[in-house]
Amino acid sequence: MNDEKASKRLSIRHIRAFVAVARHKSLTRAAETLFVTQSALSLTIQHIEEDLGLLLFDRSTRRLDLTRAGEEFLPSAERLLQDFDSSIRAMRALGNHERGKVGVATVPSVMALLLPEVVAAYIEMFPEIDVYLREDNSEAVQRRVLDGDVDFGICSPWQADAELAFEPLFEDYFGVVFAEHHPLAAGTGELTWQEIAEFRIVGFTPDLGMQHQLSQTEGLSREVREPRYQVSNTSAIEALLSRGVGVSVMSALAAQRAPLDRLNFRLLGTPVLKRTVGVVRRQGKSLSPAAATLLERVHGAVPQLLRFPGLQRV
Repeated sequence: MNDEKASKRLSIRHIRAFVAVARHKSLTRAAETLFVTQSALSLTIQHIEEDLGLLLFDRSTRRLDLTRAGEEFLPSAERLLQDFDSSIRAMRALGNHERGKVGVATVPSVMALLLPEVVAAYIEMFPEIDVYLREDNSEAVQRRVLDGDVDFGICSPWQADAELAFEPLFEDYFGVVFAEHHPLAAGTGELTWQEIAEFRIVGFTPDLGMQHQLSQTEGLSREVREPRYQVSNTSAIEALLSRGVGVSVMSALAAQRAPLDRLNFRLLGTPVLKRTVGVVRRQGKSLSPAAATLLERVHGAVPQLLRFPGLQRV
């Protein structure tokens, strides 16, 4: 019980006072380094000795020398003080963005069109922060957030999960992509889904978020929901469409990603279809200062995307 009481009374302030007096062997000089009065420091040392039940110093008119007990206590006190000060410096460095790590997982279109400029500016301002970026489909982005592999993700919701929080960033409307020599290039403006029914559909594989959403949307044709021709990457789709194989249904942001930006894009309506892109985080888990600052910059960059047709702020 006495040990419990002592542990509550003694603090790092007492340890710092003891070490300072031990090093300087003088209350006057130690008090100057600690920016306290000599009388206050003397009282602090008395409190330590009373709590420990030991004399730590032999007092003379000119100096204070450590007793044998004080000599035994000093190395432990110095290590304790060093560990405490080191931990405080480390935490302050985190808070001041002088060290740390931030990880982000995101879908390809966001990685290509939103993050590069944001992350480049972030690295320039906080060069001591390690940055980890991971490109994946929406399902994998959610899983990486759940597994703690990244601090947050940016994607469309794959499926509801009570452990995840979703914060919308912008709405991304669907349209059709086609080559400049395709018959659809003769017109402008919004198309209906019926108008593209006569063309061959080249779609994405079902593991990609956009195709997953199309396959789950009632009222769309089977050719759109389950295309006979499925491709897993944008380069292959661009190559096929450029050769006149057909058209592809995708979101407006995806259509702006190279090399698809070489093709034509027209929005689809009747019915209007869109995906919501947002930030995925672990429910109830706070972000580190480094991650919070990067996320703040992501929010600030979203308006730049609105220059593309088919994108709207939530």
